Amino acid sequence: MPLSRRQLLAAGTLGLPVLAVSPWKLSPLLAAETNAASEHLAPWNEWTDASKKAVDKGVEFLMKTMHRDGGCGVDIGQQPDIGCTSMVGLALLSLGNTPVEGSRAREIRSIVNFLLRKVDNMPSDDITSEAQTQLQNKIGRHAHTFFATTFLCEVVGEGYDPVPVQKALRKLVSVIQGTQSDGHWGQQSWAPMLGTVMGWVSLRAAYQSGMRVGDSPDATADYILKQMSTKLGNNGGSWMHELYKNATGIRVLYELERQEDEIAQQAFKSVLELVTRDNTAFSQAGGEEYLAFHLITETMLQKGGQDWKTWFPTVRDRICGVQNNDGSWTGHHCITSRTFCTAAACLVLSSPNRYLPISQP
Repeated sequence: MPLSRRQLLAAGTLGLPVLAVSPWKLSPLLAAETNAASEHLAPWNEWTDASKKAVDKGVEFLMKTMHRDGGCGVDIGQQPDIGCTSMVGLALLSLGNTPVEGSRAREIRSIVNFLLRKVDNMPSDDITSEAQTQLQNKIGRHAHTFFATTFLCEVVGEGYDPVPVQKALRKLVSVIQGTQSDGHWGQQSWAPMLGTVMGWVSLRAAYQSGMRVGDSPDATADYILKQMSTKLGNNGGSWMHELYKNATGIRVLYELERQEDEIAQQAFKSVLELVTRDNTAFSQAGGEEYLAFHLITETMLQKGGQDWKTWFPTVRDRICGVQNNDGSWTGHHCITSRTFCTAAACLVLSSPNRYLPISQP
């Protein structure tokens, strides 16, 4: 019976150490996957002409931010940024490119090599930058580590020499494990939920690529439940904080099969109401909101059913509606990087491809 690449990796087929007990449920086998696929093939168009054109223009813009060394700046002509480079790599992977196949295979290899050099030269405690970046200011000091880990996990098994990638991932995962505090990674961050969820996402990707990640998921879930409970009981916060806290929290709770928790149900309802009532969440979005759109879209993609049919067309069409003429998307506060926002928007729009291993349950 055929298994997905992530199932094979998580089962230890590459000889990497794995957990004896999985903190994440592995993908179901063929029968269940067939049922899920049939559900996804419902008679509605996930792709539209507008979304296809938007992604094509977005990728054209992203290529203009790339340097010869494979790094991508926060905008055209800017110095390479590790987090933005990783997000560009994820966007290219979501379009079916790998290090050995696809029209952007060369760019994927360049990004991998850029990140491997950065990891090889990084201090023992983190991938750091000489100057504090937008991502670090908003998501926390370890933001670059989270994004680099997530991207490198996605290229494992995709034709690139696995040895240097695995070596880099062991170093990165060790940092992530060692910097978790009371279930979170929100230290020195304006958005501790974003940092915590990205820490969890990167460890999930590492686990599914065959690495040992420890027992942090349960602590993370408890932290997120506490934060979401506090927020849902406090109506004085801004829509921005409500959006990225609830949307990113849903990403973890659904994956841990806690989608029936009252908090998760309320959070999804709140986010859906916000994105459907008007265009504010899109016309005023910063990079943290685009990241939240990507994370919750991954959740709804895996869940399928009516939630996916309700969520995706609305977010897809509204994101297309705020694209700039040059193909980019702009962050209107905090994370203003056009590179980061454009990559995140492309990840949302291209999610129906279901090419990213991280998109698998």
